[in-house]
Amino acid sequence: MYLYDASAILNLVKKGELRVLLGGHTLDLAIYEIVNAVWKEYHLLKKIRIETIYKLIELLSKIFNILDLQTIRGFEKEVMDIAVKEGITIYDASYIYIAMKNNLTLVTDDRKLANIAKKYINIATTSDITT
Repeated sequence: MYLYDASAILNLVKKGELRVLLGGHTLDLAIYEIVNAVWKEYHLLKKIRIETIYKLIELLSKIFNILDLQTIRGFEKEVMDIAVKEGITIYDASYIYIAMKNNLTLVTDDRKLANIAKKYINIATTSDITT
């Protein structure tokens, strides 16, 4: 089973590889991360048109309805321990902790996160699971 981080979900959506998300998991915080990334591509980077962001948001909303959303609620201390030990954000530590706790493979296209996460859990990239 897979735990998808925000980078993986967004890249899979862009590639049109949605099938692999079925039966997967993500964190509740991924919603905020992905919507912010879409906003950034529109507003700051000028990579996409306004019509495209609304289509993406609509599609992402459907995707979040099929993914099993996990939370760190009740495990904040354990997540903080990983963040402090590894010098990473709470966001990244959350993905590592939830993957460990639920014996999930973390799917991420974030190289920094992957390099740290592989000390704790199995990792994969979107390319690994779609080829």
